[in-house]
Amino acid sequence: MAILLAPGGSPEAVHAALDAGADAVYVGLKGWSRGGGRGELTWEQLVTCQHRVASTGRELQIAINIIPKRQERAWLFEYIPPLLDLGIRTLIVNDVGILRWLRRQFPAVRLTASIGCGAETVSDVAFFRDLGADAVVLPGTVSPDEIREIRAVQGIAIEVMVHMVEEFVLLGKCWMPSYVHLKPSPLPERAHASGIPEGADRGLRLTGSMKRGGVGACFKICQQPWELFENDRWRDTRLFPSRQISRMAEVRAYVEAGAGILKLQGRSLPIEQLRPLVRRYRDILDGRSATQMVGEPAALPVSWTVIGR
Repeated sequence: MAILLAPGGSPEAVHAALDAGADAVYVGLKGWSRGGGRGELTWEQLVTCQHRVASTGRELQIAINIIPKRQERAWLFEYIPPLLDLGIRTLIVNDVGILRWLRRQFPAVRLTASIGCGAETVSDVAFFRDLGADAVVLPGTVSPDEIREIRAVQGIAIEVMVHMVEEFVLLGKCWMPSYVHLKPSPLPERAHASGIPEGADRGLRLTGSMKRGGVGACFKICQQPWELFENDRWRDTRLFPSRQISRMAEVRAYVEAGAGILKLQGRSLPIEQLRPLVRRYRDILDGRSATQMVGEPAALPVSWTVIGR
């Protein structure tokens, strides 16, 4: 049976995901995840959530899915031993170099190559396996038939983001905000060996990039109207494609194809939306009928459900 991996952008969201039937929950550590203020936990919150999740026999995973600068890398690595001491065993990583370094330094850590790594094919998955990843996240645009082919790659678990935003750029690789919102913010804090952050003069970096130099601050630029001018003459106003899609109708097909983990995007979701979302997928995995989410018609396969953002 596949594992249902749900998002948790706050302690309350973690509890809601567990109550709705998630087998595991992933969270962001403040300053080291692209969730930003909408989806990261402080160290104290992380400790509390880990204790709660562990008491239920389920797992809390940590998203460290940024591309840190050189100075930040050393600080980031200081967090790993305290996380291990807490009982955290799975890290979701976006930076290829960091993934390789973590595999060499912490062989007991389970490493997941984030969806931001861009894997979509058999060769991509084999590459991340050879790099040291224990699992790789594939977008929901990869079909069950393609998953069946990819499953031929041995030695790595396959995660599928079955509920996600369909973006016009590679998911997790957007650089647009950094060119529009230039707001300096403090660098992440350095950690003591105990895991408690150390306040210091940390310097500044630009806010507005999903990854490097302002990690975690998404201003949803893609959802704003963009105006087209030609020779200073206004021509049109458009919105970029940005739909949240669900492969709910094909959950069973993904499991049968070999997807071991079904992942839901949405650390910024409010609890009143997160709880029913997790419950719908839990019901389908357990063989119970679930009310399908209804959205506006779209040029997508009939098995996909468009539910807005």
